[in-house]
Amino acid sequence: MKVSLLFPPTWHPSQPYLSLPSLTGFLTQAGIKNVTQRDLGIELLDKVLTQAFAHNLYPQLVEKQRSLEREHTGQIGPGSAEQLARVVESLDRFPYLFERIELAKDTLRGEGFYDIEAYRNSLFLIDKWLEVLSSLYFPTRMTVVDNQFGDYSIYSSKDLMKVIRDKQQNPYIGLFNEHVLPSLLTDRPDLVGVSITATSQIIPGLTLCRLIKEQAPEIHVTVGGSIFTRLVDNLRRCPWLFDLVDDFVVFEGETALLELVNQMDGKRDFSKVPNLIYRQNGKITVNQPFYSENINQLTAPNYDGFPLDLYLSPEPVLPVQFSRGCYYKDCAFCALTLDHQNFRQRDPGKTVDDLVWLKERYGAESFFFTDECFALSPTKRLCQQMIDRQINVKWTCELRFEKNLTRELLAQMRDAGCLKIVFGLESFNQRVMDFMKKGIKQEWVRRIVDDCVDLGIAVHCYVIVGFPTEKEEEALETMNFVVQNTKLHESYGFSCQPCLFDLEKEAPIMSDPSSYGIRRIMRPATEDLSLGFFYEVQEGMTPAQAEQLYQQVYEKISEVVCELPFNYSMADGLLYIARAKSQALQVPQPTGS
Repeated sequence: MKVSLLFPPTWHPSQPYLSLPSLTGFLTQAGIKNVTQRDLGIELLDKVLTQAFAHNLYPQLVEKQRSLEREHTGQIGPGSAEQLARVVESLDRFPYLFERIELAKDTLRGEGFYDIEAYRNSLFLIDKWLEVLSSLYFPTRMTVVDNQFGDYSIYSSKDLMKVIRDKQQNPYIGLFNEHVLPSLLTDRPDLVGVSITATSQIIPGLTLCRLIKEQAPEIHVTVGGSIFTRLVDNLRRCPWLFDLVDDFVVFEGETALLELVNQMDGKRDFSKVPNLIYRQNGKITVNQPFYSENINQLTAPNYDGFPLDLYLSPEPVLPVQFSRGCYYKDCAFCALTLDHQNFRQRDPGKTVDDLVWLKERYGAESFFFTDECFALSPTKRLCQQMIDRQINVKWTCELRFEKNLTRELLAQMRDAGCLKIVFGLESFNQRVMDFMKKGIKQEWVRRIVDDCVDLGIAVHCYVIVGFPTEKEEEALETMNFVVQNTKLHESYGFSCQPCLFDLEKEAPIMSDPSSYGIRRIMRPATEDLSLGFFYEVQEGMTPAQAEQLYQQVYEKISEVVCELPFNYSMADGLLYIARAKSQALQVPQPTGS
């Protein structure tokens, strides 16, 4: 039984994602030896950022220019005068970028990564190169971390069925056919698992599924990941998606995938596979109740086969997990709790064993804990074991501004190698905090932030603008907490990400929207896979007013935050902080970009 696990574009290029290594580790532990895993995002990016690729790209641009000059339709959109202008601009830029694109990639993989100007310039060049490639598929826009497909909505199944066949606007059809499908089909796996965990992966991921099923219909294709976990009910009403894939695995996938492999190798009774959604005899079946893993029985993530040397960083930053779910489930806006049905805590000793094994096997010294939120008491035990065993690793994690988060625990985390903590601040206005059901107080925030800065632990804050009933002055209070707190924003490694409030499917607020001042909820009829909704409010800022204020907040915070690397990538920022610590220097905060 051959299993091939694929992670489609696009994710952040400096580190792998946790899903496939977790599944690979579990399958291997269970005795499934013939498992391969591929991060197609970094594979394709590596191929695109080469002069060899450029040699093939140039004649395509020339031919596109000629065809558009002969015949173009309209002023905007695909095949328009606007696309012609983009292609002409791309050809003008081509020689300059051609000479520098491989150097940019190599810079990020070496010591040049730590030169902020070289780092900044390299990312800029890569983005401009992807802009050149994108001009062939206008108005599609590819970036290092995202995909935008013009007028196609990723929340409409009918749009998805069109865009996955649209060679004019979907670059991944050609990229997969040339660089992925030949090796995959030569290997001839029995089962292909595709992990779709971000909205940027929906179109590339489903495009990949279509190509596999059309070229090798005997291969069993299953899709997993958090995106479709949030769309369980929607999948029942979208039978055409099952023309692309055989089934979907929702919620946690380890046991589900193992049982799917066993059934395919045996009686093929898919009713026995937990968390599986499949079509049989024209009927879509959802296997319930949904299964949650005993995470103390899980092995460490297995990164064998991942091209760790291809990521755009000088050393690996590996994601790991200490718990699943969130111990605090009351935040009104948060739909992340759906990804894991309940909170489970891994034994601290087992987690330290994982870190030691990963360090020895892959040479990793930096780790990114993907937990939704560290619980305080287990964190204390984890850190003490890290210190006692002297494992000497650097890491980051997410915490709440808890009353019981003491300076002593923060000092212990620092001594255990924690370099940065991510906090969901959301709002610094007490009324809004309480209305969101955050369960935190302003004074706790001030104290914990000051303690972190004093102890040399970098801080990241997530901020939400436009929560229902929020007034402009309340949002500005949050902004001013960041902008006017010079001790905070001048501390090395500080980052802050403002977000516009999004009314998400399955968020607690959706159970009783009127109590949150929402008087009407709307969704376009065509968006049958929507993860969010439009809405109207009874009081406070309207969504349009909130969006306008969000732009102001974003601009003001950007003036005091170092976008690159700290606001660009947690992994990159972690490496920068580790380098500064290792040099035992007081590194000045780079000016904002």
